[in-house]
Amino acid sequence: MSEYDGLTVFTTGQVARICQVAPRTVSKWFDSGRLNGYRIPGSQDRRIPRESLIEFMQSHGMPLGVLAPVGPARVLLIEIDTAIRHSLETEFATELDLEYAASAFEAGSMAVNLRPHCVVIDSRKDPEALKPVALGLRRLMAKDIVLVGIIPESSTDPELLQTLDETFRPPVDAALVAARIHHLARRMSLKVR
Repeated sequence: MSEYDGLTVFTTGQVARICQVAPRTVSKWFDSGRLNGYRIPGSQDRRIPRESLIEFMQSHGMPLGVLAPVGPARVLLIEIDTAIRHSLETEFATELDLEYAASAFEAGSMAVNLRPHCVVIDSRKDPEALKPVALGLRRLMAKDIVLVGIIPESSTDPELLQTLDETFRPPVDAALVAARIHHLARRMSLKVR
């Protein structure tokens, strides 16, 4: 357990230790606008929110180190193809916490409790039933979730396409889809704890 677990705001000294740089370097990043944060009113002290620090570190290719989330990324699979499911289970079993929903109704209740980093919706069987799930999840969780859709070739619904962060159209390569889901889920888990 790290001394920084649970902290949502950091001082420049804490940021310097996390990034392994001098505190003056952090002040320069802050003053130049590259590192977002705020000053404490009536003082020169600076504070950097966790999200801003993580975003800064990722954009500059710095390892997250003590800020990296502990545990696997949470993924909810809705009516997913067995080949994709098998690829995820065999290749990324330790890195992803996989949950499965057999229907749109089940998915809605599971999403509220699970708070997944990534939701994968296979709408090839019943595109109309899963559209409300995608729209509802986007409204409920906004940008704290990555929505991936496997949609039929014939689907051109602009509202659905705009809601999804990534789409795949059949025929899909199960290993490729699994690798992409893994990448998206891990990236989101670093942003959202």
